[in-house]
Amino acid sequence: MATRKTLLSMAADSWPVAKEELLRHVEDAVEVRRVGEESAVIETAHSTAKDLALLARQAPLVFPRHLTNVVAEYDHATTGLDTVIDFLDTAIREYGTAEVSLQIWQSGKTTYKFSRHDAWERAAQVLTDRGYQVTRTGSPVAVSICFTPKTAIVGVNRVADSLSSWPGGEVRLSKTPDQVSRAEFKLEELFKAHPIDDGIEPKGTALDYGAAPGGWTRILAQRGYRTTAVDPGDLDPRVLQLPGVVHERTTAGNFLRETRDRFDLLVNDMKMSPDRSSRLMVDSARLLKPFGVAVTTLKTGAHHVLEQIDESFAILGAAYDIEFARQLRHNRNELTVVLRRFD
Repeated sequence: MATRKTLLSMAADSWPVAKEELLRHVEDAVEVRRVGEESAVIETAHSTAKDLALLARQAPLVFPRHLTNVVAEYDHATTGLDTVIDFLDTAIREYGTAEVSLQIWQSGKTTYKFSRHDAWERAAQVLTDRGYQVTRTGSPVAVSICFTPKTAIVGVNRVADSLSSWPGGEVRLSKTPDQVSRAEFKLEELFKAHPIDDGIEPKGTALDYGAAPGGWTRILAQRGYRTTAVDPGDLDPRVLQLPGVVHERTTAGNFLRETRDRFDLLVNDMKMSPDRSSRLMVDSARLLKPFGVAVTTLKTGAHHVLEQIDESFAILGAAYDIEFARQLRHNRNELTVVLRRFD
């Protein structure tokens, strides 16, 4: 029986639970095998990368970061892209385009004697010789080449069905002089992965639970939000000087009981168990304007992860639609969830 293969990326530490999640939710899964430190191939009876992307948008799947339909897998030590270009050419033609983005990524330690730049240049030349216009980004269809310790895996997929426009979902963000905490990367990546600003008026209001030292508050203020930062601890002086930032030196629970304010956006990155964090978000839904947006990180740890996620989603479902849920590249033993309050 002919089967389909999809290459996916995930956090190295999340491989066991990512495999369990795939086998639980992909009904026609035949096999899931790890091919690199942060990559795996799922073989299915008929599901494509587009089908898996749909599951990810519905939030049964939270661990895949990048998806592509496998065209070929070969031993790079003895063969090259030239030997599989006919298969790739056929796959690209199905999308009706002569322009493709070329994505090169590496999963795990390899012994290949070339750089990613060299690999990109060589592969781009092969595609150009076939008549394609090759870009690094911006094309609706992407050709992915993932180098693993044993093989090279070639895939092609619409970027819109790939979960991430970055090669392998490897989002790269640079630290800036204004950064006050590494936690900022999580919120910055989320804004790139999901348009949570949609529907919120310019210069809207935001509430940041557990704000200290102020990383997420800084990001929100820079995006034009008038932000209330709630935390009994100190905020970085640079954050306090930003326009529209107000520091409420109290706990989230006290603030929830005492405030009469309403907000367009609520964010919560506090270190709490997933069930407690979810209950706090449900209690706090009344602080949001109708159809307001909430963002929370569920800190699952490494044990009974899927059970914690199921419980948290059930709790959150009492007040919100779950719009987005994924373990982003800058998450560690946690996932980021975007919620839309019921009217």
